[in-house]
Order: sequence, then C-alpha cells, then structure tokens
Amino acid sequence: MPEVPDLPEMPPTLKESDNPMIEIKDAVTAARNQKADEPSDFVDVMAFSGIGPELINGRLAMLGFTAAMGAEWATSKPVVQQLMQTPYLIAGTFAAIIAASLIPLLQGNKNRTAVGPWTPSAEVWNGRTAM
Repeated sequence: MPEVPDLPEMPPTLKESDNPMIEIKDAVTAARNQKADEPSDFVDVMAFSGIGPELINGRLAMLGFTAAMGAEWATSKPVVQQLMQTPYLIAGTFAAIIAASLIPLLQGNKNRTAVGPWTPSAEVWNGRTAM
C-alpha cells in the first residue's frame, strides 16, 4: 500500500478582531452614530449626495401617485381636472410633506427605524419606483 504524504498545515484563520475590514466598519458606524445627533444644515441635507432629495422626491412621488389614482378612481375625473379644481389644497399637502421630511433631517435625526413592513430600504425602493 502506498504511503500517504503528510498534509501541509493549514494557515491560521483570522479572528474577527484581526480583520481590518471589521475595524473600518466599526469606525464608520461610530462616526455615523456620532454625527446622527448633530443638527445638519440645509445645504448638507439637500446636497446632490445628501439624503434629502431622494427621500423627499420619493415621498412626494408615492403620495402623488397614490392620491392621483385614488381620487381618479373615486371621482371618475382625470387628474388634470382635479388639479385645476383644488390647486391650493394639493400644493399645501405637498408643502406639509416636504416640511415633515426636512425638519427631522435638519435636526440631525438620520436614524430611521423600521416599523413592520415599512423599512427605510422599502421606502427608498418604493420612492424610486414611483419616480
């Protein structure tokens, strides 16, 4: 019977504490949590890479699509006709949604939590779909 050679030793595995990516991830998370409580200025929130534009546009798109479909179904009137009949009510509703979205962001509250199926990632996905 042929002799089986000894297998080479396996290299030691990395422990979680030895992994530099975990350290970087922890540092980024700590920095985000530290900044989350600080108030933000309007320019930072509404910057091209800021959270404001996508969040607000997504919410307005979802609201507009749902309201238009529901109102058209309930009244059998086209959306344009309804918009011409009540422009101030619609503009006021959109202004309230914009203010309700901006105020927490300007106060530094960027930690949005999930409530049942309403998660921040689902909100972004639905907003992008509605846009």
